[in-house]
Amino acid sequence: MMNTTNTYFDNLYRIGCEYEAARAERQARKKQIIDTLGWDSEELKAWYKEDAAAKFPFSQGISKAFRAWKSSLSRSEDEIEMDDFLWEGEVHDFVEALREAGFSSFVYTNQSTAVMDNLHRFAAEGCRLEGLCTITRQENRWGEEEPYEVQGIRFSL
Repeated sequence: MMNTTNTYFDNLYRIGCEYEAARAERQARKKQIIDTLGWDSEELKAWYKEDAAAKFPFSQGISKAFRAWKSSLSRSEDEIEMDDFLWEGEVHDFVEALREAGFSSFVYTNQSTAVMDNLHRFAAEGCRLEGLCTITRQENRWGEEEPYEVQGIRFSL
């Protein structure tokens, strides 16, 4: 069973929560500006500039690594599973996030038609294809469901 805590991903979660809290505060401030000063106010124009500058703190690749970890935990998996497709600009950050989080391998289970692209990009990032494998998932969608096996490819980082 994978460890339910991971300092790297726990820190990402904390930063993400802080970002979401700040975003909610900005939205409340926008409403207050509109309600009190109107749509044409200089304060609202300044708010739009501030909001545009407040970018989400993580790339999609890092976000997908975090989601893979959270999903793997929720499915009671023994190792991290990536079942999503990674676009060209996401692979590097995904692999680096897993390395930063202390993982030495992951299992890729995506079955999209563009899987070959990801396999080659993993190799270009220094990942080594270890071979075919199966992992056991335990999903609880409609009550207790039986564990089942999923086919994948294991990569070392």
